[in-house]
Amino acid sequence: MIETELKIALDHAEAARLARSPALPGLREGPRQRKRLVSIYVDTAGHALAEAGVALRLRRIGRRWVQTVKRGRRAGGAGLFSQEEIEVPAPGGRLALGGPDPSGAYAAIAEATGGAPLQPVFETRVERIIERLRMRDGVVELALDRGEVVSGGARAPILEAEIELIDGEIAAVFDLARLLFPNGPVRFATANKSALGYRLARGEPPPGPPRPRNAGTVAFDAETNIETAARDVLRDCFAQVAQNLVVTLASDDHEGPHQLRVGLRRLRTALAVFGPSLGAERLGPLSAAAQRLGRVVGRLRDADVLMDEVVAGAAGTGLDAPARAALDAALAERRHAIRAEVRAHLAGSETTGFVFDLLETIEARGWLDPADYAQTARLATPVAERAPVLLDARLRKAVKRGRRIETRDAEALHELRKELKKLRYAAEMLGPVFPRKKVEAFLRPLKDLQDAFGSLNDGAMATGKLTGDDAPGAGDPAVQRAVGWTLGVLSARAQVDRPRLFERWRTFGHAAPFWR
Repeated sequence: MIETELKIALDHAEAARLARSPALPGLREGPRQRKRLVSIYVDTAGHALAEAGVALRLRRIGRRWVQTVKRGRRAGGAGLFSQEEIEVPAPGGRLALGGPDPSGAYAAIAEATGGAPLQPVFETRVERIIERLRMRDGVVELALDRGEVVSGGARAPILEAEIELIDGEIAAVFDLARLLFPNGPVRFATANKSALGYRLARGEPPPGPPRPRNAGTVAFDAETNIETAARDVLRDCFAQVAQNLVVTLASDDHEGPHQLRVGLRRLRTALAVFGPSLGAERLGPLSAAAQRLGRVVGRLRDADVLMDEVVAGAAGTGLDAPARAALDAALAERRHAIRAEVRAHLAGSETTGFVFDLLETIEARGWLDPADYAQTARLATPVAERAPVLLDARLRKAVKRGRRIETRDAEALHELRKELKKLRYAAEMLGPVFPRKKVEAFLRPLKDLQDAFGSLNDGAMATGKLTGDDAPGAGDPAVQRAVGWTLGVLSARAQVDRPRLFERWRTFGHAAPFWR
């Protein structure tokens, strides 16, 4: 059978809250169960099964032993795992790899091991609370696991919730998740217990706190259908957004909000690029929600850039120390207030609901429309057939924004800059189906052009943030002296850099679109 489950990492307070959730009694199909599970994962000395995407374990449940084989490298989005699972009795805790093999799992084990002996690699020891729950769209099992993974002398704690689909539609899993996790942060598991065990077995330390996540590399070929390509790109966007949400809430690392905003922009670009093929109407609300969230996160990202890059770079060119200190203090106070406001929003129900909606749409094919009879053919179209049309559309928009670039004001140049980002994201998303050298030859001048906007964008952003009645330190003469100095330096730099921007625009105009 195929096991589909959503895994969410917990802290002790969350685990206690979940176990006492008032929503559970009304959903129960039977009494709550408690089990102590000891699982022994076996493999060859060289971890041949893990290399083949197979997990083989013996689990003791009370006095009884069960053997489980799980196959399939591919999880869904971050936190969602879907694998083939074969479970049979294992009397006495002995492997049972003979007998009927309709799925080919035992043959796969034999092929992967090549006759090499199997041996214990690590154990998991878990106290599990199990709830069987009836949702509108099906039956799910909620498991609260508390325990540890042990490999030799290495140990790592386990504290997580698993929501597994028992019967019905995957929507039932997400309905329960929304009910149990109305607010964030939701820390979606990026690896299952076996992956953690193998990590320890290799001598690697347990994963630390979540770190900022950049865009990943998505691989597909020219014959991949447009739906599969879109799904994989959207999965990567989701993983980038979900992880950086947690980072932004948990730390002051400036890269967290930066990569969160990038992830949201990539998501909106992906929804726009693939929307005509998938079904734009059903994806529109997600794009609008991502845009709203991007504006919220943008306030914190702008505050970080303004203080640590723009002002620091300009004020260091000769501004007197007292004025510099006064401006820094005013900006730090403003950023502290903005961070608190942004975190409150990110942990709230609107953001958490958006995260679950996005993951469900990706994994449950939420773009399907029974009334759209042409949709099936569109979804099955090879991505290489659609990519030129999609990329041409993005390029046309950028070229239109850049016409008569020498006469454009700061606002128009800012809009051009955003359009170029969308073009770059789209080119990176669809690039895997084209020759790498041609893709890189197009992206190189595009990236150079984006870099040329630096001082112009800095000056426009600083003017908007440092002037006006609500600007930081508006009534402090020392701060205002520093602001005047900073804006003067930025204005001078922008004047020097404008010709370079125009030159790079012309260079980009000669870049050959790799999709033609």
